[in-house]
Amino acid sequence: MATRRITAGVRDRIRELVDVLYPFLPLTARSTNTTTFKTIFAESNLDLEGEVKRRALQAGWESVIRYHPRLPHSLIRKIVPAAIAYRRYKRAPLRQEEINRLIECLDALGIQMGPELRAIEIDESVPEIQIPPKELYERLQSHPLAPEIAGEPAELFRNGHFNESVRKAAERFEVRVQELSGLTDIGKDLMAKALRLDNPRVRLNSLSTDNERGIQEGYQFLTMGMIRAIRNIFSHGDEEQRAPEEAYEMLLFLNWLFRQLPRKQ
Repeated sequence: MATRRITAGVRDRIRELVDVLYPFLPLTARSTNTTTFKTIFAESNLDLEGEVKRRALQAGWESVIRYHPRLPHSLIRKIVPAAIAYRRYKRAPLRQEEINRLIECLDALGIQMGPELRAIEIDESVPEIQIPPKELYERLQSHPLAPEIAGEPAELFRNGHFNESVRKAAERFEVRVQELSGLTDIGKDLMAKALRLDNPRVRLNSLSTDNERGIQEGYQFLTMGMIRAIRNIFSHGDEEQRAPEEAYEMLLFLNWLFRQLPRKQ
């Protein structure tokens, strides 16, 4: 038996609710493990008929409002957490603005859930893409690598020793600059002396134009920063294990640094 009459005004407010909820979840999914609007409604023994999403949601919510006055709270409590997970998976996180609009639509229908929904923490940051280490290693192997990276550092990465692979590559870079410059200095001082703009021990180009001088000076600063931010940090055995994606990016940066150095001085 109907407990509420669906007037034209109520139907319009339901339509506004559907507009807000529409991007929260898919109507259906091929995978039986995916939470959808249909699976959530089915848990309450309700069927969202048809395959046209907006039409199915409109009819479904009209039925809920008409016959099941206590059910909206239960449905929303299932839909919102599922939407947070789904949208994060899709790398389009649910936004606080959408939750606020949902609260307004529910209020207009006499469904008071404002305090409860506002208490939910919404992370709007876009999650990083997680790539399996095996795929990253294959990418690394297919990249034109400097010999110093292609050997032990790449092998360490393949075996899951991500910090150690970066440490080894950074140390090899330091040794290579020592060899080219003939200096016995280490660390940041080595980079500052070997690659300085005026009379450098390691010259990247002829230094005859402003651009070439800029490249030499910029490269010097990059290598000094690399020593401080990578080589020194990863030389500490207690450094927290980095994600494979981050180690992969650092190896490619070090690879670029290697490829700018002259093979012979």
